[in-house]
Amino acid sequence: MLKGAPTPVRVAGEHLVGRKREQVLTNAGALDRDKQLAVVDRLSAIVAQAAADPSLVDRTWVLLTEAPDGGWGLAGHANTNEGARRRGSDSDR
Repeated sequence: MLKGAPTPVRVAGEHLVGRKREQVLTNAGALDRDKQLAVVDRLSAIVAQAAADPSLVDRTWVLLTEAPDGGWGLAGHANTNEGARRRGSDSDR
């Protein structure tokens, strides 16, 4: 989900004009290489579409970040990856 406008890119304290940065946070190991490629491709397209600027696809930086086991929480509880998988499976039935 995009929250507001994409973040401008900063390198060494300087803005890179015309570039945008988005960050995706997942549990560790959630994305294999094919999924990583698909997420970056799709999110870049979404950012460009939202900005009504097709050229932004080539200027969007997508950061894929993995949270370690217990390094993320939901509903006031620090979760493990296995716990999240179990809860996801239960809710899919």
